[in-house]
Amino acid sequence: MTLLEVRDLRTWFEGDAETVRAVDGVSFSVGEGEVVGLVGESGCGKTVTALSILGLVPEPPGRIQEGSSIRLGGRELVGASARELRSIRGRRVGMIFQEPMSSLNPVYTVGEQIGEALRLHRGVRRREARRLSVDLLDEVGIPEPGRRRTQYPHELSGGMRQRVMIAMTLAAEPELLIADEPTTALDVTTQAQILGLLDRLRSSRGMAMLLITHDLAVVAERCRRVLVMRHGRIVEEGSVEAIFREPRHPYTRYLVYAAMSPAAGAGSPPAGSEGDVP
Repeated sequence: MTLLEVRDLRTWFEGDAETVRAVDGVSFSVGEGEVVGLVGESGCGKTVTALSILGLVPEPPGRIQEGSSIRLGGRELVGASARELRSIRGRRVGMIFQEPMSSLNPVYTVGEQIGEALRLHRGVRRREARRLSVDLLDEVGIPEPGRRRTQYPHELSGGMRQRVMIAMTLAAEPELLIADEPTTALDVTTQAQILGLLDRLRSSRGMAMLLITHDLAVVAERCRRVLVMRHGRIVEEGSVEAIFREPRHPYTRYLVYAAMSPAAGAGSPPAGSEGDVP
C-alpha cells in the first residue's frame, strides 16, 4: 500500500534577478515498509524535495507551486496549515539530517532533547521520558546510555551525535523516515555502522525509508527502488537490479560507472557522458 505519493512537485525560489526551479515536476511514491533511494549530485534538488515533504521550505523566497501534490496516507500536505504540518512532522514523518550539530541544541543535554521529543509526540511524563530516553540511546548503540544522557552534543563524537539524532527521530515512532545524506560527515567505518543501524531499526520497526544520497553503491546495498535526480527532475526510476544492469539515461550510466571499482571491470566512461554530466 502506498504511504507517500508525490505528484508534479515544483518548489521554486524567487530571486531579484531570476527564479531558481530547485524542484521542477518531481513525481514518485514510497510504499509502506519500502526503502527507496533518491540519488543525484549535490545541488540537484534532493534536499529541497525532502524539505518540501515536511513543509520546511523557507517562505519566502521558496514556494511550492500550485498544482503540486504531496499525499501522506491519502492526506494532502500541500496547502495544509502550520498546525497540521507540525502534527505530521516527527510523529508520522521523521528526518535525519547530514550534520547532527545543526539539528541538536548545544545548550541542552542529549537526554533533555530526546525527552522533549517524547513528551511532545507521545505525551509521556517527564520521569517516563527520562527512562525512555535511556532506552532509546541503548537501542541506537550508544554505550553507557545512562551517563551519555546527561552529556551535551559537543561532548560526543560525530558518530554518537548522529546516533542521538536517530534516537530523537525514533522517539516519535514515525511511519516514514527520510535520511538525508546521514553519513556524509563521518569516517568510513562509522558510516557503515550508522547505515547498518538504520537497516536494523527500519526492519524491526517496520518503517518506510527514503534514503537520500549521492552514492549509488550505498543505494544498491539497501534499497529496492532507485530514483535518479538531476537538475530538479527525476530522469530515471527503476529497481536496483534494472538500474545497475541496464541504465537508460546517460547520467544514470555515468553514476553506475562511478559506483563501480576498476577491479570490478568498470572500463572506460560511458560514451557521451562527458557532454551530458556537468
